[in-house]
Amino acid sequence: MQVLFDELDTRLLSPKLWRGFAPPIGGLFPYSASGNPVRGLFDDFTGWGKTTPLATSTTYFQSNGITYLGYNDTTVVDTVPAVPTTTPAVDENGPGVIVMQSDTTDNDIAIIQAGCGTMMPFHVVPTRSQELVFECRFKVSAITVSCSDIFIGLAGTGACANNGVFVDDSASMASNNFIGFTRLAAQGPLMSFTYQRVGGTEGTEASVLTLVADDYIKAGFRYHAARKQCSVWVDGEEVTAARITSAETGATPWPTLFMNFCAAINYQATAAHTLSLDWWACAQFE
Repeated sequence: MQVLFDELDTRLLSPKLWRGFAPPIGGLFPYSASGNPVRGLFDDFTGWGKTTPLATSTTYFQSNGITYLGYNDTTVVDTVPAVPTTTPAVDENGPGVIVMQSDTTDNDIAIIQAGCGTMMPFHVVPTRSQELVFECRFKVSAITVSCSDIFIGLAGTGACANNGVFVDDSASMASNNFIGFTRLAAQGPLMSFTYQRVGGTEGTEASVLTLVADDYIKAGFRYHAARKQCSVWVDGEEVTAARITSAETGATPWPTLFMNFCAAINYQATAAHTLSLDWWACAQFE
């Protein structure tokens, strides 16, 4: 994996969002500049590979020391590395990109989750959580109305399963702990910032970013432990109108369980769409 300082603030991590955290080394985050111990993961997918055959729609992957659980409704479609392009300046693929695609049957879904779907190192519980930052870089192949549902962020145990992220033919997510960026089919090019806890209704900051087909975008959020607030960031700048208050983080449906990286694409259209992930990162002060 590669963290190149000349790519910070462009393709890689956004400096203003990650203020106080040192860049990751070998996929892990070192102590902060102030000496805070940090737990964190970074993956640019340069080491992506399957470790088990696709069976009963479930398989395992490894990438840069992280083990992922993967789920597809059928064994026909898989999560695979992107074919290296001959024109990197055009599509701006990073050194490692994976492509997720669901089957072309209504409500079929493709999901990956780090930590085998059970190791959950991150949380945003206001009474316990320290500073946390999440960011990722991704693109989608289509943005028309009735496109596939998409989620990218952190999710709790059990998300990587059929109906583990999106409920069939529903305008809401499945009951679990989630925090991240969501596009439901009817939103077209718009994505919302969504959070939820098990058994709670969703909290949503609508239309925090606008997608362009086949164009990469960076999206992230930061939980501010001292203020018990959460800020939403797009391409290195805060979406100030989407700031989540301490009153909101202290109430249902703010997530209260441990979570890990999760991405999902759920088929809701008449053509196969893809979700490409260039990298994602999450780190939290101990």
